[in-house]
Amino acid sequence: MQSPVTAGGLRNTSVVILTLNTSEVYIIISLSFRTDTQVIYIDPTTGSLKHDRKPGYDIFNSQDEALKYITNGSQSNIKSTIYAKAILGFAVLGNFALLLVATKLTASIPYLPGGGCVYMVVESKWVKIQLQNVQPQGKGELKNIQELIELEIDGKHYFCETRDITRPFPSRVSLRDPDDEFVWNRWFSIAFRRIGLEQHCVVLLQGFVEYRTFGSFGQQEGIVALVARRSRLHPGTRYLARGLNACYSTGNEIECEQLVWVPKRAGQSVPFNTYIWRRGTIPIWWGAELKMTAAEASIYVSERDPYKGSARYYQRLTKRYDTRNLGVVGQSQSQSQSNNALVPIVCVNLLRSGEGKSESILVQHFEESLDYIRSMGQLPDTRIHLIHYDWHTSIRLKGEHQTIEGLWYHLKAPTISVGISEGDYLLSREHMEDYKGENFYNDDIIGFFCMRVHQNGVIRYNCADSLDRTNAASFFGALQVFVEQCRRLGIILDNDASPKKSNESNHTKPWKGFDMTFNEFKKSTLLSPVFQLADLFLIAGDIHAMLYTGSKAMHSHILNIFSEEANKSKQFSVAQNVKINLQRRYNNAVVDSSRQKQLEMFLGLRLFKHLPSVSVHPLHVLSRRPGFLLKPVASVDPSSDGDCLLSFKQKDLIWVSQQAADIIQLFIYLGEPCHVCQLLLTISHGADDSTYPSTLDVRTGRDLDALKLVLEGATIPRCPNGTNMVVSIPGPISNEEMALKRTGSNVHKTSLPFLYDFNGPEGKLDFLTRVVVLTFYPAESTSSPVTLEILGISLPWRDIFASEGHGLSVYKRVTNSKDDFNDIPSKTRNTTNVALTDDVLSPEKSYMSASPQVDLLTGDNVISGSDSQPMTDISLHDRDLNIKELEKARLQDKIPTKNGAQQYISCFEMLTALHGGNKLGFIEAMKLEIERLHLNLSTFERDKALSSIGIDPSTIDPNTLIEESYIGSLCKTSNALAVLGQISLEDRTTGSIGLDPIDNTNDIDFWNVTRVGDRCYGESCQVRAETLSLTSSSKSTYICCVCKRKVCKVCCAGKGAILLRNNGGTSYNDVDGVICKRCCDESVLDALTLDYIRVLISQRRSHHAEIATYKALGRVVGDNCISRKTAPFNKNGTVEVLRKLLKGEESLAEFPFGSFLHSIESASGSAPPLSLLTPLDTELQNSYWRAPNTSSSVELVIVLGNLADVTGIVLLVSPCGYSMSDSPTVQIWASNKIHKEERSCIGKWDVRSLINSSPELCGPEKSDNESQTPRHIRFDFRNPVRCRMIWIKLTIQKLVSSSVSFGKDFNLLSLNNDDPLSGPVRRASIAGTSESIPCIHAKRILVTGSSVKADIEESSSRNYEVASGIKSWLEKAPLLNRYKVPTESEKLIEHDLVLELNISPGSPVVAGFRLDGFSAIKPQLIHSPSSNVNPLDVLSIVFQHRFLSPAVLFIQVSASQGSSEEEMVVVAEYRVPEVKSGTPMYFDFPEVISSRRLWFRLVGDVTAFSDDPEEGDSGRTLAAGLSLLNRIKLYYYAHPSDLGRWASLSGI
Repeated sequence: MQSPVTAGGLRNTSVVILTLNTSEVYIIISLSFRTDTQVIYIDPTTGSLKHDRKPGYDIFNSQDEALKYITNGSQSNIKSTIYAKAILGFAVLGNFALLLVATKLTASIPYLPGGGCVYMVVESKWVKIQLQNVQPQGKGELKNIQELIELEIDGKHYFCETRDITRPFPSRVSLRDPDDEFVWNRWFSIAFRRIGLEQHCVVLLQGFVEYRTFGSFGQQEGIVALVARRSRLHPGTRYLARGLNACYSTGNEIECEQLVWVPKRAGQSVPFNTYIWRRGTIPIWWGAELKMTAAEASIYVSERDPYKGSARYYQRLTKRYDTRNLGVVGQSQSQSQSNNALVPIVCVNLLRSGEGKSESILVQHFEESLDYIRSMGQLPDTRIHLIHYDWHTSIRLKGEHQTIEGLWYHLKAPTISVGISEGDYLLSREHMEDYKGENFYNDDIIGFFCMRVHQNGVIRYNCADSLDRTNAASFFGALQVFVEQCRRLGIILDNDASPKKSNESNHTKPWKGFDMTFNEFKKSTLLSPVFQLADLFLIAGDIHAMLYTGSKAMHSHILNIFSEEANKSKQFSVAQNVKINLQRRYNNAVVDSSRQKQLEMFLGLRLFKHLPSVSVHPLHVLSRRPGFLLKPVASVDPSSDGDCLLSFKQKDLIWVSQQAADIIQLFIYLGEPCHVCQLLLTISHGADDSTYPSTLDVRTGRDLDALKLVLEGATIPRCPNGTNMVVSIPGPISNEEMALKRTGSNVHKTSLPFLYDFNGPEGKLDFLTRVVVLTFYPAESTSSPVTLEILGISLPWRDIFASEGHGLSVYKRVTNSKDDFNDIPSKTRNTTNVALTDDVLSPEKSYMSASPQVDLLTGDNVISGSDSQPMTDISLHDRDLNIKELEKARLQDKIPTKNGAQQYISCFEMLTALHGGNKLGFIEAMKLEIERLHLNLSTFERDKALSSIGIDPSTIDPNTLIEESYIGSLCKTSNALAVLGQISLEDRTTGSIGLDPIDNTNDIDFWNVTRVGDRCYGESCQVRAETLSLTSSSKSTYICCVCKRKVCKVCCAGKGAILLRNNGGTSYNDVDGVICKRCCDESVLDALTLDYIRVLISQRRSHHAEIATYKALGRVVGDNCISRKTAPFNKNGTVEVLRKLLKGEESLAEFPFGSFLHSIESASGSAPPLSLLTPLDTELQNSYWRAPNTSSSVELVIVLGNLADVTGIVLLVSPCGYSMSDSPTVQIWASNKIHKEERSCIGKWDVRSLINSSPELCGPEKSDNESQTPRHIRFDFRNPVRCRMIWIKLTIQKLVSSSVSFGKDFNLLSLNNDDPLSGPVRRASIAGTSESIPCIHAKRILVTGSSVKADIEESSSRNYEVASGIKSWLEKAPLLNRYKVPTESEKLIEHDLVLELNISPGSPVVAGFRLDGFSAIKPQLIHSPSSNVNPLDVLSIVFQHRFLSPAVLFIQVSASQGSSEEEMVVVAEYRVPEVKSGTPMYFDFPEVISSRRLWFRLVGDVTAFSDDPEEGDSGRTLAAGLSLLNRIKLYYYAHPSDLGRWASLSGI
């Protein structure tokens, strides 16, 4: 055998977690099965992992080379180092990132047949990384994070780096596709899968694995390994995870595998066999209530549907252990084929069945559950056999020996029927077809497996807890199989089996041990292997007991019954059992709830409860290197150009601008294109905090020519030094909306959005944003701008171009959704399992209608609200409605189509008429909002439509129409509905693992909200909760599960109502059946409507995100490419081609790292300009970029991915080739600045001079060989030029040359083999309308050279004079200090969001106020799920709504102008940035206020905030963390000397 060190690879895996003095953390990992080393950077702000797959940057030849690069060769830069053996998981949890690593391993199975070492984690370590993130987190969240870190990992979890061990040995599946039922770190490994390094985080299993070597009298050595995999489908502790759950799994469910093989020398095949059994609690709905006064827990069985899901549990076992289709089964050929027609599942029940025993109720229901399953015919392929064997009673009455004999008697027939699996591993795949059996292999092995026999079916053991009795009984069952396994491998375990004896008939008799008594078996069997096996079961039993109860196993002495010390072990066990029983009782009462929470968090379950504010996917910091400043910013330090403002390494450095700076503008070029979401400011100042900026403007754009204002006049409050502050960045809005906003009120309306944000703004999303311009307005002439970081959402461009992983899924999702943009919504539309947002699109997508005139290929004006498809007569739930039927109805009715705004007005008028012409009420306003969302109208378009008919939009705001006393209960019910819906979807998603999907023919969805125009079916409906239809309908009806009356679809409540009704029952996901609206409270129906509106709002945002993603892809690869719906990327041969083109150098300008600084015009039908910089393997077929035919010159300003030494430019020729008329003159400059006058000329080349010497550049491309180097022109520099920008000017002469031309019938886009120089014909134009006009064109531009690692120098590099001057300036005390203004009284009103302050007479005039940071959190869960997409697979989520549509708060300040409340006048309104809870922020008023009464009102999207659910329900409508109580203080400015010694007492 190979040593554990080399098993599966040439070296041990090595992990180094390196923390630098700057607090930056790097993971350096060298895998055993790879020869290189990878570096993963943990973003110190957001915690997102970064790995760009660039050699020399994050891929190195060795660990030492990587360490040298990161530390600049200096050990003094290292703060701490952690060495580990494997990565077990990583997650970002708010302000912390948690990295779990294994620091010590043991080789539990050093070498499996076929290779691969199974390691047990002996010691692990949680690395807790503090992030610069300012996300508010509740005390409950922080407590839960600390509890997660205390989860027991050591000695209970194992993995294999190179083989799949989540399935029975040998697995036919590669390691890359494990069985999710047994993967415990699936959620914890998502971050590595996102960056394409899924193999860098091992597949972690929970349970036990170990092996033993044994021999026999025949000197044949054998190895036995026991593998126990705990299922994660019903995780939890003893009294919290019993019986079935909503995932159709049982508590303490374990799959056990006994693997025996004969080790062979190198080059020989390895024979082996395996035996599988299961153990778990009884698969029905039951539980136990622990009572401190009773000796035993009280067992109960659910009164409602106790056998619901039992059949699904057996279906999962059948699917896993069904080997009938594999060609070989574990039965002899002489056996009846009828036995093989079914999959046997044998249940060995070890519970007490005597009268009066607490467990007897489970025995009775166990039998009844199987009778129920058989009567329903739900398992046609399964034969379930139940064996009752009261283990404890048998031992008490018959003794241990006879009890074991009785068990063997019951197990003999089923064990032989199920059989074992047998096979060989062969090292070479040559002549594989010569071996009889099932032959298979995968990428994880070198040879192949030949399976001669397969086990069919499984034996399942259970007691009450699947612990002590189960472990003992399964040992004695497995012992008989172990003897048979050895016999079939030629390992004879008979005591009388000496080589000299010739009578071998008894030795070769199969399964002979079942017919023996205990003493006969003990006497005739070699006991040393038995002791080895018993030792494995003893350790395994203790581990399973520890995981389930927190204590060791009880009654384990019986496993030593073959030992001579059995009696002593039994006596010792009595006292030990008492101790363990007390320990279990304590754990069950005190510790279990915490352990349950730990398991759920580790698995990513119920995070909306335990970690409600944690983002599924953190943002990326794009302003950090390779991002940079396009223009230097003048400083008092001549050596600084302002780059330190973007550097995390120098956050403690205070940058000081030049004197008398009126404004400071930063032109920031982002390292990658993204949608900008946040601006994180790190406040830096000296003794005077008024020296940094007071307000801020933000502009964003794809380049310098496309900048748009997205934020204007945002206040930057004064804060303590080092404060991290987040300013949310909305997307740009239209000019019309901006004009309307400016002509209206400058302050927010005071009505609060209790239910949802009625006036929510909808900014444009752009994932190609590259330039951000920040304009700071200093409070004084001298200013020190803050250190800043720009956070955004990037598309997975590298994976998109590589056609793999997350990027390929996103690409397919967007291309498949293109047609949906024009489709009429229909619920029959299929839903893909890849989502772009955290709120994926529902199957109906009713709001996605678009005008047929919209050009989707260009992406312009996609889905205009005014051109929306008519939806007046279309219900969200009309499954049978399709486009043809709709068109037919239109032709019949001959009604002209109305646009979305007109239809909305029609709905408004209809509801007004039904309401008697009066003002609409709450219900009608909610219905109108639903219609608006289905019509795909924005809030701006809605308000504009209402204003056109003289209606004030605020009069139909549901937030103002609801009674205030009803708001609290409605919001509470709606929030409960969201939680139950999420739990239901989580359980159904997890429960689908290992099972075929369930066909659901019920067309009642989660909400089933009545639309405008929907009517009851009439006579067929007995409920008639809605307005009757004028005509009767023959549509299908349902039976209400409460009143048992017939009910039509319109009169049914959504399935969410059933969840609310069953809340507190046994099953969260019990949504079977229907319930009518008459049997539901009004609050439930209103909650369904409110939740539905919230879902539609999220779906609208999701739709906008998809359109933005579609547009971004179109601007990079071209709309024609997306329209093909197939990934246009071909990696075959491109690696070698790129190597030849680059000649060993780097490609420095590849998108997404490289881009253009200015906009570039393109001809109609041309590929987009960015396609010039896409990777070479992005095969856009025959498309290429072309300039307009009117352009005789084009200037391309390329921004490189990093500062680099550039050696040349490679221009790939277009497929049509060049001619003398369109061969350009190429002029190249290099620069580090954006101004033309600062660039330096590199050279000028005339391509026409190359035509005669290189005729292959002319005409269409002839070669179809992908590996051949494409036609190209090299422009080599004389010497390498260090720069960040390359300017390329392409110029052609607008004169037709007669030397080389083409005929007018020549198709320039065809790639035929005609000779372009065969005749003196005129060339046709490529893009122009005139056949004689040439144009500029190209396929790709490569910039070659090598990147330069340019770290910003530390602040210590400042010269002494400058540093001393800056220090003295910073230490200069302010002229005026802030002091508290005394108040007479404070009064909180309007849900504590309005604070009235009455100022004491004689107090100084008020200069401003202090606001302490809010403690409310932004929960992820704001409504029930909108589709059935896996909520646990966050790989399918590109971004989250909380970042795309951020909730922003404002503080509105009003001052009294008299004694009455009506005379309060708004004096100022401030945008409140996000800071950590309790952080003081100081806001100065525009001018001092002398009023004696001030009002502070919190406005904005307050419903987006909530309190931490772990801290209890406060019963408030809005979050208590937003209360203004003790959060605002007034201040004035004065010189300290004016107050004397009392100054310090009144400071603020």
